[in-house]
Amino acid sequence: MSLPRTFGRWWLVAFGLLGGVALGTLLPSAEPPPTPPGVAPSTGASTSAGVALEADRGGGISAGPEASAPVGSVVSSGAVSGAVHLPPERILALFERVSKLKSESRKYVLAYRLASELGLGQIQEALKAAKDDLEDGDYVTMRALARRWAELDPKAAVERGLETKQRHLLTPALESWARMDANAPFQWALGLEPESRGEAFRTMLAERILNQTQLSELVQKASVSEDDEMRTRILPFAAMRIAEGDPQGALRAAARLEDVTLRERTLGMVLSRVALSSPEVGRAWVAAQPDLTAEQRQQYERILSNPSRTGRPRPQ
Repeated sequence: MSLPRTFGRWWLVAFGLLGGVALGTLLPSAEPPPTPPGVAPSTGASTSAGVALEADRGGGISAGPEASAPVGSVVSSGAVSGAVHLPPERILALFERVSKLKSESRKYVLAYRLASELGLGQIQEALKAAKDDLEDGDYVTMRALARRWAELDPKAAVERGLETKQRHLLTPALESWARMDANAPFQWALGLEPESRGEAFRTMLAERILNQTQLSELVQKASVSEDDEMRTRILPFAAMRIAEGDPQGALRAAARLEDVTLRERTLGMVLSRVALSSPEVGRAWVAAQPDLTAEQRQQYERILSNPSRTGRPRPQ
């Protein structure tokens, strides 16, 4: 008598994990589902595996060539509608096996592959297990699960990351969402309540998720915002990020700020970043400002001459 399809598939997965058998060869081949918008489809030979896995001599599980591919370059073909449903203890058992891998890249690839076989509720169960039950909190597995959750329901994934204040969930979820729709996370964050908006933008700034156009819009909106955090914390860091690609534009934007204290803080942060990449641009800008006091000019030149002393600040 043949096993039911879903039970049979997971029996094979579990057997492969325990015995070190190649996961990609155990899972049945199937037609790939529609590719999420904005994500390149997988080009792997096995449509069911999505990633190549092979057995170690010692019985472990190792990642094949796609293990080193950039995150987001491989899309699993496991259909959401065909996701299997396992009790929490079975999910924990599978991910416990994954968590014992020493290679973080192998662990990430296999955790993502397993997540591709789960429904949304099952992914949330696995995330809870990775955080609470696996040894020391398995953050590599959490990132793989968060990426897959965001591919299926990005808004729910990032909102859960904000709610729980888990950076290992929020960051990969935002990154995954931005790969599918570059503008969606930015617009979502703008519409949040002040207490959540700051955390969302701090994460996107720290992880360089926003592009130059979005950064410029963020500076403009923050400069007229009634929210103190947007003006005094988010704006200067957004301007600093602009300086990484457009130092002259960042200096112009900072110099136009009406609030004297905010202008001085923002100019200092922008110049600290300009000093690391194009100090000559910063010196030319300082020389061209006729209204600077002698003290301001000396301060700016000191920042440009000693970039190591300014450090590389991140949003707090």
